[in-house]
Amino acid sequence: MTMSHEQSEALLARPLVAVLSTVDAAGNPRTAPVWFHWQDGAAYVFTGRTTLKWRNLQRHPYASLCIDEREPPYSGVILDGPIEESDRSLHELVLGMALRYYGEERGRPFAEAYREGGSAAANAVAFKLTPDRVYTWRSDSY
Repeated sequence: MTMSHEQSEALLARPLVAVLSTVDAAGNPRTAPVWFHWQDGAAYVFTGRTTLKWRNLQRHPYASLCIDEREPPYSGVILDGPIEESDRSLHELVLGMALRYYGEERGRPFAEAYREGGSAAANAVAFKLTPDRVYTWRSDSY
């Protein structure tokens, strides 16, 4: 059974770890768990510029992002679409995600490294996936 728009938006608002799928240089699928932020019809993600996922996206700027609930009743959203580097403030994006996933006490210190001039900021990139295909499912049989 598919999810309603309201159900999928509610799932995308939760602090679930998503799985990003890219294609490597040999044409093989590669997946990686990522934090994400859903806003205005796009999923925002950050990563290091030297990571395999970013190198894959530079070669082929299209990806799939799976966000799913792994407890009954199972549900999920898969977003397929083009990737583009985001001009959002890296620190603000990371801070919002860190607060969402880690909470206040751990999130703020984590995000400080992504402030301009911070140790992680120079090597990091924010990107967004704007889906051109969205698949949803929900299992109500449990």
